[in-house]
Amino acid sequence: MTTPEKGEVNVAAVDDLHKRPENTHWILYLAAFAVFVGLAAWGLVTFNENKRSDEADAKATELAAQFEAAGLGALDVEATARVLGSDGGAACTDPGNALRTGVLNQQLVSGAAGPGQRPILATHDAVDGARLVIEVYCPDQSAEFEETLNDLKLVDGS
Repeated sequence: MTTPEKGEVNVAAVDDLHKRPENTHWILYLAAFAVFVGLAAWGLVTFNENKRSDEADAKATELAAQFEAAGLGALDVEATARVLGSDGGAACTDPGNALRTGVLNQQLVSGAAGPGQRPILATHDAVDGARLVIEVYCPDQSAEFEETLNDLKLVDGS
């Protein structure tokens, strides 16, 4: 590096940013747009809305009839078909697993865990609705669900 002579100014290398074309980021914008379009298309293709079908309506009608016969009240067939679909939805996703069992135990048969919660013995009627859902929508899991219910301290009565 040479030292500037008297009267000269040491000038740094000039940035040539102003010499570049105006739109140099078009590749980045194009790639981002392609990713956005790809994700949108993937979302539309894989979106799985529980559409009501004849099978869902038939199962919901059967469940509503069983609720009536058991004296559990009337079900809205249209809403039941939307919520449970033709496969039972979340109700048939491992109905006897530890989380549901824990929640059921807390709400029905254990208790006394916080203010206002008192231990109770739930009646068999309290779980009859869940039993009917399992029997109609996923009868293959009915035995496992019954085993889970057998571990609970349920009483007769209303």
